[in-house]
Amino acid sequence: MRAVVFLLFCFSSAARAAIPLQQQDSIDLLKKISAAAHQVTYQGTFIFQRDGRIESTRIYHLVDQSGEHERLVRLDGPAREIICNDGQMAFYYPDQKAMMMERHAVARKGFPALLPDQLQTLSENYQVEDDGHERLAGYESRVLLLTPKDAFRYGHKLWIDQATDLLLKAAMISGDDEVIEQFAFTYVRIGGNFDRNLLKPTLPVMAPRMLDSRRQEEFRSGWEVDNLPPGFKKIAEMKRLFRGKAYPVTHLVYSDGIVAVSVFIEPLGPGSRPMEGVAKQGAVNLYAHPEKQYQITVVGETPEITVKQIGDSVVFKGRERD
Repeated sequence: MRAVVFLLFCFSSAARAAIPLQQQDSIDLLKKISAAAHQVTYQGTFIFQRDGRIESTRIYHLVDQSGEHERLVRLDGPAREIICNDGQMAFYYPDQKAMMMERHAVARKGFPALLPDQLQTLSENYQVEDDGHERLAGYESRVLLLTPKDAFRYGHKLWIDQATDLLLKAAMISGDDEVIEQFAFTYVRIGGNFDRNLLKPTLPVMAPRMLDSRRQEEFRSGWEVDNLPPGFKKIAEMKRLFRGKAYPVTHLVYSDGIVAVSVFIEPLGPGSRPMEGVAKQGAVNLYAHPEKQYQITVVGETPEITVKQIGDSVVFKGRERD
């Protein structure tokens, strides 16, 4: 009897083995997943889990003839709402009696819209595999594995609604097959009637004032990364003004198609104490070191080797200009 059970277990395990997809098939499938997050109407609640901490967010997403509209409501911690209308974003901070407006940042990706529009690079850096089917949040889902082809990135596991290709759950996986962080719908309703009133902000903002602590402008800084890890490309370059900073900060953003790495470069003022070393929180690694009269800080949801290689190869190659 034990032998029969053992054989059945082995058979079922073998049946669940992930099946690699051809590159073009994987690109076509990933394109559908990327598009669904922007073309499907849905509403629900999802969680973000990292380091034993769980945050909940309610999302309302409508696509109609006037475009794409979304409202995000934070359910834990200080009350926050984000209203998105075709790229224009409004952030509401009732505890500060303030709001902020900005266009979509190039590197901004939020669940379930985690995948980029351009996916050729993504398929070159990851092997996409079919890992079977599971029922999730009341929907039948297809499970995909994105296995990295080198040590510069983590793996990913995706659960996709079979009918609409909407991403229902996404987990980031370490080299030891441990879940580092994950997003997942605990409840979602796809399609159906949609009350447009759900897209209106509900948080009170008395005497609203505009926040400029994240104000940014695109420019060419002259700073470059000489030795990028394979598959990473620069997707943004800007100058940013942060609250509490005496000087503007140069911000470079690099991506492999699914994760972004930010490089911050700021002048070291008189008496400044530069940071140096590596810090880690969940999937995020931070690497900091001084370079002459500048502080270089690299932050990304990547292994330590990636942020260190990028940080150690930041060089100034031109004259800064606006």
